[in-house]
Amino acid sequence: MILQHIYDIATVCAAHRIKTAIISPGSRSAALTLAFVRHPEIETKIIPDERSAAFIAMGMAQQQGKPVALICTSGSAAYNYAPAIAEAYYQEIPLLILTADRPPEWTNQYDGQTIQQSNIYGKHVLASYDFPVEVAHEDIKWQCNRIVNEAIGTSIQHQGPVHINIPIREPFYPNADEIVSFPKVRIIHNTPVHAAVDHMDWVDLGKKWQKHQNIAIVIGQMPASKSLHTALYRFAEKTGVPIIADVIANQHDLSKVIHNQDAFLSPQLNTIHQDLKPSLLITVGKSLISKNLKTYLRNNPPQAHWHISTSEKLNDSLQHLTRLIKVEPAIFFSEFTRYVAGKSNFAYLNHWQKANNTVETVKAEFLKMRKFSEFQAFNEVIQSVPEKAKLHFANSMAIRYANVIGAPKNRQLEIYGNRGTSGIDGSNSTAVGAALSQKSPVVLFTGDMAFFYDRNAFWHNYNLKNLRVIVFNNHGGGIFRMIDGPKRQPELEEYFETKQKLNAENTANDFGFEYQSCSNLKDLKECLESFFSASKQAKILEIQTNSERNTEMYGEFKRSILDAFNAS
Repeated sequence: MILQHIYDIATVCAAHRIKTAIISPGSRSAALTLAFVRHPEIETKIIPDERSAAFIAMGMAQQQGKPVALICTSGSAAYNYAPAIAEAYYQEIPLLILTADRPPEWTNQYDGQTIQQSNIYGKHVLASYDFPVEVAHEDIKWQCNRIVNEAIGTSIQHQGPVHINIPIREPFYPNADEIVSFPKVRIIHNTPVHAAVDHMDWVDLGKKWQKHQNIAIVIGQMPASKSLHTALYRFAEKTGVPIIADVIANQHDLSKVIHNQDAFLSPQLNTIHQDLKPSLLITVGKSLISKNLKTYLRNNPPQAHWHISTSEKLNDSLQHLTRLIKVEPAIFFSEFTRYVAGKSNFAYLNHWQKANNTVETVKAEFLKMRKFSEFQAFNEVIQSVPEKAKLHFANSMAIRYANVIGAPKNRQLEIYGNRGTSGIDGSNSTAVGAALSQKSPVVLFTGDMAFFYDRNAFWHNYNLKNLRVIVFNNHGGGIFRMIDGPKRQPELEEYFETKQKLNAENTANDFGFEYQSCSNLKDLKECLESFFSASKQAKILEIQTNSERNTEMYGEFKRSILDAFNAS
């Protein structure tokens, strides 16, 4: 059978426990589509827009913890995957990208849907492979099998996207009497290396620990993990070390976690900063949201900086890394507890907690304000989210509000954000991927620019009854009013803020979603009484605000924090 090497790809995927494929329609990819659609162990979903399809696949892989296959036709379709692939690369989310291609001799010959697809994603994939175009010889069939096994193994072991480009000659549809079959094929199982730390290394780390009094732990973006949460709690209880975590660290339920660092590490409060400087800094996770935290740690280098990770990437974003410890963070904090003696400097812990509590007090008072703004509305909504919800935050102001306000405690919430590349593209789609992966409530907080940019996330035939979307519509990129550079420019409104008159109601109508709108606190509270209740379709809540007022109120909040510290 001339297309059997294509059909076998689905068999290898199923054997490696890849259970989901996201397909965008196309002709050159017909054999790939039929292979996955007809395979009994693989669920397939059709998403017409390739850019949305890739982010949806990423959102599903994020929830499933294993690769999701992406299938598209040749030409620009493949390029539309690129933003999501870059995001998956930096978030270390596994994806298997399968792009159909024209035969190589037609590249650069002005033939339709033919571009240079070999290695199209460059350095934003863990590996890129080219399938052979001719498969008559048995050795070539062996090569095809090896490539698929290797690609999947790489994606799983090193956690990231891999790409297989597949040139296919005509005919690429099976004959009418041809049966697409899935015979047994060779599966190469990839046994992962379990990182471990030797006993003497633990002892050595313990001795180095004892040389420091001011020790701090900083957690960047991490998936929710009960084992890490428990290990951190026990470690902090024994050592008294402050744990500083952005909202995307998923440590909001950790007792006494420091989460207001972006506010009290403001450059205007540099008089309190010297007491917070760590001599030993231990970091875990990927990106940090807080610019003030990153700047502070870069400008105040610790004597030693340990980063705990199993990733192949060397994360030195704070510029002072001295030791990379390649072990699972939960294992590190669980095991290392036995090698540290006594408590850390309680005075040092108290400095962090006092600063954190001061901001918390100011924030609680400020949020009682009567003037309606995004800041107040955001707090009202986030306090209303249901238990065990998956909270997705779009970039720009949504993720920043979340980081300042914080996630409610003791509700088993999981926090997500596309902070690999921090773009506004794909926020809707990633949340849709999450909603398609489980029955838990998925709640997306987004601004109007990110929401309208990714409307095709909803352009498909799948029910999203567990999805709730809150659109904070200030009719432009409001964040640019809060950044010193653009806000001083006369071109602010037209070229940076990009004012627009759109509302989300038409989008809701297009896709059959329930829709509510409000523009004041009273109406918002009424909307929230029913917004998170069960329904047969997704819901959109649009909160209309004024960009100038949002900027004014957020500025007042920052000034109130400065006043509180200056008065203490």
